[in-house]
Amino acid sequence: MERFIHNENIRRYRRLLEEEKNEDKRAIIRKLLAEEEAKDVSASPPKGRENAKHP
Repeated sequence: MERFIHNENIRRYRRLLEEEKNEDKRAIIRKLLAEEEAKDVSASPPKGRENAKHP
């Protein structure tokens, strides 16, 4: 789920950058995008779910 949210945040920030004309707001969006891209979102399951059984 974290990976999905991470990818959606990146997609949203990129779209906002394309649409926003105000340079101050663009700077904020670029900062948020850089922070999101820098996050290490691994494909491993969240803590406590390693031994969860799937039907």
